[in-house]
Amino acid sequence: MKLIAHRGWSEGSGENTLAAFARAAADPRISGIEIDVLRDATGALLVAHDKPHGDAPVLTLNAALGYLAGTALELFVELKQPGIAAAVIERLVAAGVAEHSVVFAFADVARRLPWREARPVRLGAILLYPWTMHRFIAAHRPDVILLGWDERRKPWSRLAFRAWWSVFPLARVTRRAGTPVVVGIIRRASDLHWLSRRNIYAAIADMDVLDGTQGARTPQF
Repeated sequence: MKLIAHRGWSEGSGENTLAAFARAAADPRISGIEIDVLRDATGALLVAHDKPHGDAPVLTLNAALGYLAGTALELFVELKQPGIAAAVIERLVAAGVAEHSVVFAFADVARRLPWREARPVRLGAILLYPWTMHRFIAAHRPDVILLGWDERRKPWSRLAFRAWWSVFPLARVTRRAGTPVVVGIIRRASDLHWLSRRNIYAAIADMDVLDGTQGARTPQF
């Protein structure tokens, strides 16, 4: 199971920055990073989870890829808006990182990805409800499926996820679908250990929070 750093390293101060990417690139536990991309009012593609306000510093996608092209990090690029997939994929190809990139979004945006065109990058979708997974796979043939929970905003979602996938084993689902599964957002070492036994492709984690939990530093996955 690969370990992917959420928003470059961790949600919060310093997320989606070159400093976060450098920290991930230097950590032997980390195989890749997840970043967010949106388009601002001027048409520029930015690496940001939310639209910047005022004079807040912003990182352009071009600047981010200029740095990331020199690393071995796998890139998970979440699109925060519809209508930007073609431009983002074009930048990934131009930067020479397409082969180790995944472009994905929540299902409402992901349905508009270029599923029927040639795929220089892998395409994926975040599916909130596991009972919709097979229908989405049949319709779009994604290269990656992303599942998970939001413990900070919906505390119950973590327990619901673990309960569901204890009854319907993730390993069986991934074998049947033939599609790699990525799970996030991990904030506890115990969840990381639980997932490591579920035959998933990768886990996306908030590294600052994870490193503060008991047992987080023990294994390398």
